[in-house]
Amino acid sequence: MKDERRTHVGRWAVVVWLLLMLHCSWFVSPACAQQADNYRSRLRNRNVKIEQTNLPIVFINVSGRMILRDSYILGRMKIIHNGDGQLNYADTVGHPGQTIDYEGYIALKYRGNTSFDQSDKKPFAFRTLETNVLPDYGGQKQKVKILGMKKDNKWGFIAPWCDEAMVRDVLSFELARPWFDWVPHARFCEVILDGTYYGVYALCERVSKGKHRLDLNDPGADNGDLTGDYHVSVDHGYDPYYTSKHHPWQSLDGSRVATWYTIKYEYEDPEDDEFWEMPDGTREALHAEIDKMEDAFAADNWQDPVKGYRSHVDVQSFIDYMLATELSMNIDGYRLSTHLYKHSDTRALTDGVDARWKTTLWDFNIAWGNADYYDGDKTDRWQYMLNINHQGDGCPVPFYWYRMLQDTAYVSAMKQRWQQYRQTNHADEALMATVDSLTRLLTANGASARNEQAWGIFSRDYIWPIPYYADNYTQAVQYLKNWISQRLLFMDKHLLPPRVIQTTPLAAAGWNADIVVDRLPAAQSTTITIDGSNRTFYSAQVRASGGLPSDGVITSNNEGVRYQLGDYDGANALSLHDDGATGTLLLKVPAATSELFILATSGNGASMLTVTLNYTDGTSDEAGTYTVRDWSVRQPQGDEAVTALGNIVRDNNQYSSDNHYCLFDFSVPVDADRLLESVTFTANNGAYAAIMALSMLTTDQTDIAEVWADRGYGGTGVRGYEGTFDLQGRPLPASSSARHASITILRSADGTVRKVVR
Repeated sequence: MKDERRTHVGRWAVVVWLLLMLHCSWFVSPACAQQADNYRSRLRNRNVKIEQTNLPIVFINVSGRMILRDSYILGRMKIIHNGDGQLNYADTVGHPGQTIDYEGYIALKYRGNTSFDQSDKKPFAFRTLETNVLPDYGGQKQKVKILGMKKDNKWGFIAPWCDEAMVRDVLSFELARPWFDWVPHARFCEVILDGTYYGVYALCERVSKGKHRLDLNDPGADNGDLTGDYHVSVDHGYDPYYTSKHHPWQSLDGSRVATWYTIKYEYEDPEDDEFWEMPDGTREALHAEIDKMEDAFAADNWQDPVKGYRSHVDVQSFIDYMLATELSMNIDGYRLSTHLYKHSDTRALTDGVDARWKTTLWDFNIAWGNADYYDGDKTDRWQYMLNINHQGDGCPVPFYWYRMLQDTAYVSAMKQRWQQYRQTNHADEALMATVDSLTRLLTANGASARNEQAWGIFSRDYIWPIPYYADNYTQAVQYLKNWISQRLLFMDKHLLPPRVIQTTPLAAAGWNADIVVDRLPAAQSTTITIDGSNRTFYSAQVRASGGLPSDGVITSNNEGVRYQLGDYDGANALSLHDDGATGTLLLKVPAATSELFILATSGNGASMLTVTLNYTDGTSDEAGTYTVRDWSVRQPQGDEAVTALGNIVRDNNQYSSDNHYCLFDFSVPVDADRLLESVTFTANNGAYAAIMALSMLTTDQTDIAEVWADRGYGGTGVRGYEGTFDLQGRPLPASSSARHASITILRSADGTVRKVVR
């Protein structure tokens, strides 16, 4: 009956399609031409030409017909790809005999939500076809290999727009590939549409049910049943969708539930228009599977190994999703474009597959420090905290991500997994090599420059939601790499075992305020306050309880970092009170280090500080923007550098009633190949920021092996000591004094090479 219905529909569809083709034909007619809001008008330069490129060249021909968002149009596509490392030529007449990777008809449409609405450069979805008849009119889809990717008929073009480096999606896929059952493959290419150059795209696999992708069967067919196979995405909730029975949490322990918000699951496989082809009750069975999974998280016995949440979700898959989301600070993570899929109970019995819900990845264009809202550019936040930190969004994080973090076994397993990541393709050198390999593809033969000619990305005043505007492609890549370095420090600090490190306080000039009372009256021994209520710190020589150490030596509760506060009878802080205020601390001796530690506090709320590193060679790097919490902490979070301090009112010498004031510290990565000369701080809000001390990472040669092994690099520790060198690369004797700035080269058991700075 199903086949008869398809045949009947197909016959009428062919007639309708032929009438449409007679109207629109293969030429541009007024009714079918591109409109002002469609793709033709968006280009800055329509005259860009390719002579040769290392990337595949994709020719798409739609004969001027309007490309639509909600339905496919017919097109034809040809891909020139002479092989990796070979050049491709757009002039196919002047360069005959080139390798055609694919040539045939496609069904083409726009895709994406904000990536469509907020971008001039639109992403596409396409289906490969057997003939020049669309599936809606009786045509058949055709599974083909494209650019080395395995056979399927469902493909997409990622259109880098707000991602100035153009690699964030592909980078996410490549880093995740060893850890997930499946993530999409993608290949950079250059697209020519109806003879006009449209720049760099990534031709990619879609997250779909193909044999070589999620490998899902239709429910009720091929040993499937009404308990699965299913694929859904947590997303905006564009009709139709299924609404969860459980509301999101606005607290980590579930004590606050946002009953006015809902979690929405959009249908991916089967898609909504496919349910009529499935056995009766398929949609309801899918809903039941979602309910069972969520109910297990909400139940009293949620940690039961047999009946609890672990029986419904592949915990390792969810851990890998969480790590990928958090490392990239993907502000859409968990709540948008979050794909979940499962196989059926029947397939678990007959094929031996896992019937629990799993995850995969999609949509990372505004990740990796690339969003100016919801803390998307910050490196010292957790994305899973969105429901708590930003409570007004109608697409919140589902409650079960918070529930899993209540499970100590889950958290422990996540930390162990992060150690595995950092020992392999997420090690500093390996991860940066991945970034370099992807960006090199775009610069090697001018693709990034041609894309800029066509779109003028770096000359635009505003592109949603970019937080950092580069002047050129090199700057865009450097911003991405700097952001990653800062993010890795944050992740390591919270997920790796505590480091055994040695630090050295740094003496600096440029302090502009005395904020520590060393004698009474307070107003005569200080110049400024910590907050708007005229309060400031005091030393232990004034009052022992709550006082700062008399010698000014501070050892942070975080990793035991050592600091030396400035003299209490002079300027001992860099105070920044106003939005935009700036100050620079000049090191008395330029330093070579890979990590700078900063001790600070804030009054009148949390301070937002941008840190810029200035080197002796005249170059500077923006090391990121960091949050310094308000000094008043009645419920410590465990990451405070110093707790139980008191304060004193400058006007009347009145001490605080209890000692709950704190100092905080954070670290930023430094280029160890350059000498750090000074550090500039810029306030990004009106809180009262006070920078109080600097310290740097140092390592004595005798302790290198211990530190190396403790950090988890190389798995079995140090394999070989290759030598110690000065900053110009000249060998130093093993007996060199620690006063010499040097770099020690170590090789681990897995071949990883690491530099340790002294």
